[in-house]
Parts: sequence; structure tokens; C-alpha cells
Amino acid sequence: MNKNLLKKLSGFAFLGIFFLCFQSFLFKNGDPKTVTGEILDMKCYMASGAHGDSHKQCAATCIKGGSPMGILTDDGKVYLLIADEKDSDPYDDAKKFAGEKVTLTGTVSEKNGVQAIIVSEVKAKV
Repeated sequence: MNKNLLKKLSGFAFLGIFFLCFQSFLFKNGDPKTVTGEILDMKCYMASGAHGDSHKQCAATCIKGGSPMGILTDDGKVYLLIADEKDSDPYDDAKKFAGEKVTLTGTVSEKNGVQAIIVSEVKAKV
């Protein structure tokens, strides 16, 4: 077999394996988690701490306008909410609950101190 061809095949094999490992690193961020808390408009929450019943209508307007969403859990943690690229319906459903309490399930991802949940399910808290 030609040495140059063997080098090229080895290089392609290495790149293929590297790509698969890198892709699994990117898309397997963390463990599934279920949290309960209030759907936040992150813009107002981060700027002034706004949340709760008195901020519900503003949160709905801001989220509808494209502001990022988060969830303030019952234990005081805040997670940025991210749409799953394969199924964004649960993320879109979460928008309907702006300013309300929900139970939300998704995959936790943490990068450079920012915690996020890739949303896979959301339900109104009863």
C-alpha cells in the first residue's frame, strides 16, 4: 500500500475519532435534573432582581420580545434556560409560564460559572 495513502487514511481516521469525541463532549453536558421554581425574564431579574407576581406581566412581555429565560428554583438557584436543538417545544412551552411556578426537567450544563438547563419538559406547578 502506498505510504502517502496510508498517512491520509490515518489522518482521516484520527479526525473522525476526534470529531466524535468532541461532539459527545459538547452534547453530553450533564445529568438530567428536575427543579421547581419561577420562570424568569433574565433581563429584568439580572438588572434589578425583578420577579414574582408583581412582575409577571412584564416578564411575559419581555420573554415574548426575546429576552432570555431562566428559572429561580425554590432553593434560590438560578438557571438559564436553553432550547434543545432536537426538540424546542418544551422550551417554547416554558414561555407560556412567565412569572409562574413550574416543575421543569432538563439536562444541566455548566460553562465558566454559568449554569443552564436544556429544557426537555415543563409542567405547571400544582
